[in-house]
Formats: sequence, structure tokens, C-alpha cells
Amino acid sequence: MLRGVPGSLAETVAEHSFMSAFICLELADRVGVADPGKLTAYTLIHDLGEVFIGDVVKNLSSRIGELKNRIELGFVEGEVENGLVRRLYREYAEQRNMESRMAKLCNYIATYLVGLEYKRMGFKVDDILDSTRREIEKLSEELGIEHLVKERFLKT
Repeated sequence: MLRGVPGSLAETVAEHSFMSAFICLELADRVGVADPGKLTAYTLIHDLGEVFIGDVVKNLSSRIGELKNRIELGFVEGEVENGLVRRLYREYAEQRNMESRMAKLCNYIATYLVGLEYKRMGFKVDDILDSTRREIEKLSEELGIEHLVKERFLKT
């Protein structure tokens, strides 16, 4: 919306989370992830911290990095009663297992795909596309699935 996308066209958090989960299911099937259910659960709750602090713009989020993550985690752990949700959110925030890292990758891919659509509509989102693509390439390489990700999601 900071790039002029009207609210009526802007992606909702629910749309973003669902798209991330769908992308993860596709990748999980191709990669053979040990626990696709956990992977999908991560993608469905990955933005839960934003419920408490709002959606922080990328420029600020990049600068405050880990502080933002700690604040969001603190709110989730203090305000969410469901123990399973708290545990999954912490695991996602810590990024220590394959599924949580892959969920983060799917988040970036979903953002990138929607960004491509906004660009086709004429909105100036090149900076978002460029930075998101770099994150996708870096994380998919770390996970050893860069060829699959490039072939399926990054051809433009």
C-alpha cells in the first residue's frame, strides 16, 4: 500500500498466509519434507506477531531485525493462550529446523509472486521485488533447493 496499491487490491494477511501455505505444500511434496503438517502450520501462523505490533515496513524491519522478532515473540508468548501455537511460533521465530526455514522461504515466495502481479498492474514495486528475490535466492540456496525454486517460482 506504501507503493500506491489501493486497499481494494491489496493482499490481506489471510490471503498471504494461505498462499504461503499452498506454496509450502507444493515444495514439501517435491522436496520430501519430513513433516509437511508442521511446515504448513508455520506458514499459517508466521505473521501472528503482527497482530500485536502491526506490519512493520521492510526498511525499519531490516534495521531493527532481531529486536522486532523478540518483541513479537514476547507478545505471542504473553497473549496467546494456546500452547501449541506459542510453541510453533517460537520454533518459526528461531529458524532452527528445515520446516521453519522452508516456511520463511515460502513467505518470501508468496510476497514475490504478489509483487509481480502488482508490477503487471503498473505499481512501482521493483525495490520490493529485488530485495525479496535476493532473500529467496539466499534461503533456497542454504536449503539446497535453489534449482527447484528458480524453475518453479522465479522464472519471469
